[in-house]
Amino acid sequence: MEQNTQKRFSASWTNLVKRREDWEGQSGLLGNLDLVVHDIHVSLKMARSVLIGTHEHPDGDALGSALALMHVLRLQGKEVAVFAPDPAPEMFKFLPGIEQVVYGVPPDPSLFDVVVLLDSTTTERVRLDGLIESHPLTICIDHHVHDAYQCKLNLIVPEAAATAHILTEFFNKTNTPITKDVATCLLTGIFTDTGSFMHDSTSPEILKLAAALMGKGARLSHIAHETYQKKELPGLKIWGRALSRIMMNEKTGATVSIITADDLAECGATLDDLSGVVNMLNTLPETKFALLLTEYEKGKIKGSLRSEPHKGVDVSAIAKKFGGGGHKLAAGFEVVGHLVESDGQWRVVAP
Repeated sequence: MEQNTQKRFSASWTNLVKRREDWEGQSGLLGNLDLVVHDIHVSLKMARSVLIGTHEHPDGDALGSALALMHVLRLQGKEVAVFAPDPAPEMFKFLPGIEQVVYGVPPDPSLFDVVVLLDSTTTERVRLDGLIESHPLTICIDHHVHDAYQCKLNLIVPEAAATAHILTEFFNKTNTPITKDVATCLLTGIFTDTGSFMHDSTSPEILKLAAALMGKGARLSHIAHETYQKKELPGLKIWGRALSRIMMNEKTGATVSIITADDLAECGATLDDLSGVVNMLNTLPETKFALLLTEYEKGKIKGSLRSEPHKGVDVSAIAKKFGGGGHKLAAGFEVVGHLVESDGQWRVVAP
């Protein structure tokens, strides 16, 4: 960060502290977070350059939130870079600005005034660990709960349906204009993270917010078609494999399925083609929670967990046992190993 920029931050913080009182006492999703909302708003307003990072295997909420913030900041004349460790799934190629996301190796964070992490509270998942700990101004906006926050400013709202939900409320609270492109990105994040408005997080407020974004130009029918309704042949084949391997444990109420790296290769499918499978498993009668284990690369296994409010299972607690996390009804983890079948039983074995 340039020295003169650091001086601008220091001076402006002193001048603006008193004004924070004007934000107190407001209601809504961010009503009890007025001060951190104000501080983040001021930090982004003052910045000349911003690096936005999101998590590995980015989903619709991660990409939609990152691109929405990118569009907003660029309209303010700022230099903005968006980074994700892994490429965006094909289903999100319709998002405006998706071609500008940098994948793999992140830009140098020290070249930016502010670094923002979206949809992840940990630097490890964004693969910026060891790179931003000493940065003078880092911001995290997320709806996932974590034991320790690693950024200077943290807007963590577990009650939110999606990170894009938080951003929408943030933009409304700060009187930030929402263009058609911004609305499209935000609605994609909300739509996908609520399971196309079928998860328990879909409240009347969420539907009103979605309607408002549609009023700004976002096309829900187009988003739904691109993210859920459009299936290619490899995707249908890999869904067939997953559904053919359904296993149910009457004692635990778990419904489980397995996909190996060979399955993906033989079907010509990717991890992204399995989006929605674990939700389908969770619909089976007597299921308390669903688990899909996918060896997406040789020696790397991803676990996806889902449940429902009336089933009484906190799947985030299960995920944490394997080093993962998430929400009570939707969580995930990754482990090292291979998925191997023997005598009709599946096991995870060391690579």
